[in-house]
Amino acid sequence: MTPLHVNSLSLEQYLALHFGPIWLGAFCIFLPILIACLGLVVIRRVVPSEFLQLHHEITGPFFNTMGAIYGIFLALIVATTWQFYSNTEGNVVEEARCLGSLYSDAEAFPQPQRAEFRKLISEYRASLVSEEWSSLGKGRENDRTAAIFAKLKGTYSRFKVSDPAEGAYFHESVRNLNRMESLRASRIQDAGSGLIPFLWGILITGAAAMIGFSFLFGAQNFATHAVMTSLLTAVIGLAFFTIMTLDFPFTGLVAIDPSAFVKLELK
Repeated sequence: MTPLHVNSLSLEQYLALHFGPIWLGAFCIFLPILIACLGLVVIRRVVPSEFLQLHHEITGPFFNTMGAIYGIFLALIVATTWQFYSNTEGNVVEEARCLGSLYSDAEAFPQPQRAEFRKLISEYRASLVSEEWSSLGKGRENDRTAAIFAKLKGTYSRFKVSDPAEGAYFHESVRNLNRMESLRASRIQDAGSGLIPFLWGILITGAAAMIGFSFLFGAQNFATHAVMTSLLTAVIGLAFFTIMTLDFPFTGLVAIDPSAFVKLELK
């Protein structure tokens, strides 16, 4: 297999590809809530609430403006990752359709080439579903599946067209094969890629600023202040969890399954 080395992974890749949804949710939501509450305790002990209340007229409007800007940016990232997930899901369906068309078009070729084409297509589908799909959950391709696909391409490249009607089916088959190769490469790339570290830096910095600024509201009741800070942190953490889940579409709660390939009738 083609591995993703641990020392070459970003933090997002390492967490999404090596931890289940529960641990990922704990890291994105519950750990930040704990840190935020500890930070609030420290601020309330160092800075008197009476002093903070004197500055509500300034901190309130500033917090609202900063929250609106950060909220728009966070929503844009979530929407973009959802579009990425949807595109990947659509590519999987299209790849399966190309594979089905390739199998059907093999009917136009003479024996023994027809049997050889269909045997390799069936082997590729079986290996893709039973072996490569689990590898995609780890952000990589499967060597055996890749070898079968390469053999399939080689078999088509050696085929000699004998008449125009056969040639039309052959050119359509090559077109489907090339499209499959492109979609396969995109699928493997999508399995292991994530949000660029620069954007994560902005997201985390903005979150820290928002949560830290919430400490500056001098609520008389500490429990109320802690609940509000926890809710703010939870909402931001939930957005982070959503981004990380959608960024890796073949693992996690909403992992894309191989049903589009399983449903193909290769008979």
